[in-house]
Amino acid sequence: MRFIVSRRYTQSAMNSTANEGGAAKALGGVVFHAAVALFGGFVLGIVIGIGAQTLSRGAPRDAQALVEFLPFVVSSALLALFTTSRWFSRSAPWVGLLGLAALFIGTQELWRGWSPTWSHQTHSDYVLSQLFGLPGSCGDSECLYMLLFAGPFVCLTAYSVAALITLRFIHR
Repeated sequence: MRFIVSRRYTQSAMNSTANEGGAAKALGGVVFHAAVALFGGFVLGIVIGIGAQTLSRGAPRDAQALVEFLPFVVSSALLALFTTSRWFSRSAPWVGLLGLAALFIGTQELWRGWSPTWSHQTHSDYVLSQLFGLPGSCGDSECLYMLLFAGPFVCLTAYSVAALITLRFIHR
């Protein structure tokens, strides 16, 4: 009986010792899953992408645009299926917010940097072509916006969605 009473006391909302390490553990889990999604997603995505590029030679431009990001989606989703159930599972779906933040920052930077004096595109066309265009279409920025903003968005969002599916349907 004494164990139950002391357990209730430590789970009280007013007792700060019950939640020690909870926020730090959750933040550590988000950092862990973000690192796995970004670095693992990029490395595995490049390996898958090399094979996809050889298969997509001669394909229409729309199909080539899909082949640019599809390997990163697949690799991040596979990593999420593997890691979500094993480490910090409740933190995994939250990494998608970091991807949205990266996309928002990249969009704002491109939107504010656009000028009608040098651009042959509208605001939205310029932003979309720099973030999600084909590698041949982003020559003025060397595709750095795809690498720094759109790539993390794709990897982290795919990881987050796959983690949600894993937690909801596969590992109950």
